[in-house]
Amino acid sequence: MLFIVCALSCEAKPLISALSLRKDTFGCPYDTFFAEDSSVVLTVSGMGTVLAASATTYLLTRFGFSPEKDFLINFGSCAGKEPGFHLINKITDEATGRSFYPDMLYDLSACGLSRSSEKALVTVSKVVASLEDPNVLYEMEASAVFLAASRFIPPHRMVFLKYVSDSGTDDPKKITAAMLQEGAEKQVSKVLSVLDYLKTIVEDDYAIDEDLFINTFLNLMASETMRHELRQLFRYAKAEGIDMEKILSDLENEGLYPVNSKREGKEVINVIRQRLI
Repeated sequence: MLFIVCALSCEAKPLISALSLRKDTFGCPYDTFFAEDSSVVLTVSGMGTVLAASATTYLLTRFGFSPEKDFLINFGSCAGKEPGFHLINKITDEATGRSFYPDMLYDLSACGLSRSSEKALVTVSKVVASLEDPNVLYEMEASAVFLAASRFIPPHRMVFLKYVSDSGTDDPKKITAAMLQEGAEKQVSKVLSVLDYLKTIVEDDYAIDEDLFINTFLNLMASETMRHELRQLFRYAKAEGIDMEKILSDLENEGLYPVNSKREGKEVINVIRQRLI
């Protein structure tokens, strides 16, 4: 599964549209969208490191990220001296001085991201007015995404993709939602190419028991949103070598499964998650 974190809805909208993602209406603390086949889930964190860290943690824990199988992608805008779309190879947090390094194990040159497109990135707390180094980009979330995700994910399963939206400004109001959305739209084809490439790696690793899944889905009286969440839990169990059939058998022996209502189904899904993760 591909897990995507965007800071702003205007950055995420072109991807949501291109991927035909559906909004999760199941009481999420962040706007979250998912693909019908559960291959992609995207959340909009909000601006800044605190929200980015919280949303990343929420996304990875709720949907059961498998560190051996899945990928986390952070996509969004940044400031830079020259326009372009970049793969980030170093992230420095300005507030702490700490640097983080996504491992560049995959060749994305066929996706329009050659080695020359790689850049270093600095996460700052406010909009940068002037830029000096053409090889350094600036934005406000990436270090928090990396640090929060690193508790769950090895660096080679993280991909940071940034497009330059401006060359720095002393007036944040000059950076409009329309400007950011237009910048994201220009890069959608490249992002989709990256996602398709990563999907080929992910899909080779998954194969759940569809009959068991369908039976479980029906016995939990699950909504479409719950079905998506349940499928990811099945995939997580498969990736980790956990016997899902035994978990369901134990729940049945405990009188928790099957259920009599959608509310009970939601509670059982939470129990399954707790026993898996």
